[in-house]
Amino acid sequence: MIIREITGALRTGLAASLARPRHLLLTVSGFLIASLTLVALLAIPAGLDQVAARTGLADVALVLPGSTSDESGGTIAPDLSRLASVLPGVALDRQGRPLVAPQFVVNAKLRRIDGTTSTVLVRGVTPVFWHVVGSSAHLSAGKRFGSGLNELIAGRGVARAFVGLDTGAKLSLNQTPWRVTGEFMAGGGLWESELWTDLGTLQAAYNAQGQITALWVKLSSPAAYRRYAAALHADSRLRSLQVLPQRDYYAARTAFLAKFVRIAAIVIASVLGLGAALAIVNALGMALTARRREINVLRAFGFRTFSVALALLIEVLVIGQCCAALALLLGRLLLNGHGVDSSTGSQAIRFSMDITPAVAGWVLAYIAVLGTLSALWPIWHVVRSPLLRGLRDE
Repeated sequence: MIIREITGALRTGLAASLARPRHLLLTVSGFLIASLTLVALLAIPAGLDQVAARTGLADVALVLPGSTSDESGGTIAPDLSRLASVLPGVALDRQGRPLVAPQFVVNAKLRRIDGTTSTVLVRGVTPVFWHVVGSSAHLSAGKRFGSGLNELIAGRGVARAFVGLDTGAKLSLNQTPWRVTGEFMAGGGLWESELWTDLGTLQAAYNAQGQITALWVKLSSPAAYRRYAAALHADSRLRSLQVLPQRDYYAARTAFLAKFVRIAAIVIASVLGLGAALAIVNALGMALTARRREINVLRAFGFRTFSVALALLIEVLVIGQCCAALALLLGRLLLNGHGVDSSTGSQAIRFSMDITPAVAGWVLAYIAVLGTLSALWPIWHVVRSPLLRGLRDE
């Protein structure tokens, strides 16, 4: 009986809303503005999460000096680098040599396309580096840099965000001329925001011959990380070094920025939600006042107050969810994959906005709560008004 009443009241209510499109459009506009704003805000940290998830390998360990949490923040002595390369768990190539990639990482100030200056990470590597990363990175244009030459390759993201990083372009790093010989892709991860070059050449350009700032250690398997880490910590000669899974390091690179954007999204969504709620309450109040005759007739025919109120609430929620779905569709078409330039504090990064299922879930839930809170007072006011006086006034 109650279901039949709710269905009948809902059918009558939807017909009445369509008959008065002005009030419906006011409600829809409130839901749409709130939905679109939240979609845009949440797509940014979702994109950052995807960048972190696409960076790093499960079977690679990162060794850093114990005094720093950054790949460019310290120095690993050559003898310690050799010791860290022969610990249990390290993968070997066909000749039995450890697959360990020593690196010299520096930060360079370059000019963005928008005219601002930002920090770009420049990574000096040896040939074994390519065996460590495997298929995770590959050239998409041009050729690799030559050994001993002032040549480098640019990640796809940094090449599009900064001036003078196209293939064939020339630039200056630490007052030394360089030429971009190619562009590489790395699955949309953080590496695409870097410049890669020959280790010895970069060391010479920065007057840091023999200096190593990080080691990428290829492990025999992801499970071998614990064995390798335990061996490194057990060796008293390596106490000045630290080791962590490569993926964990890159997840931490974007964690603070993603958290900051999420907090900003919550604050903005709360303020926006208050404004949207007031607009929706006002629109619903006018709409329900205009529909008081239909509502009172239903009550006069014996429809329970609860059934009428629930039907009105369902109507509002249906409108809200339709608006949220439309906002997600528009976000998918207009924002998904849109490039965003930002910084982790020590490194410029470029990533794409991402409308994930989690974003969709949060938007739908937000609009459901917003619709419920906005509708309670107008619905309560109209269904609790005296029936006889309401019919007489109509």
